[in-house]
Amino acid sequence: MKASTATLVLCAGLAAAGAAQAQPAQYTRDLYGDWRATYAAPAPKTASQVSAELAQAKASGLYTFGQEDYPPAIASTRPESRAQVQQELQQAQTQGEMASDQEDYPPPAMAHSGTSAIH
Repeated sequence: MKASTATLVLCAGLAAAGAAQAQPAQYTRDLYGDWRATYAAPAPKTASQVSAELAQAKASGLYTFGQEDYPPAIASTRPESRAQVQQELQQAQTQGEMASDQEDYPPPAMAHSGTSAIH
């Protein structure tokens, strides 16, 4: 299990290094005219760099072992009060950012004109 966790940390480090370099993709057409994207390979890391990143992840609490701690809890940088969280939720709902078909169940009553459009 340790090997798989170390592999995941290594892959995450490589992905982060690739994203940090942010080299643009090169687009070409293949023999059939379909577009193909190629990306430059990220710079390889030494074993000491990987072990240093692993030690840093363990120190910051981002390294967990087994499935019990997945995903690791990330501490908030600023604690929010309940009123602040409720205000943010209300704002997100009014802006339509909380779209779901089950959030407003049962649906609110609609005004009825008294006439039916069905004949």
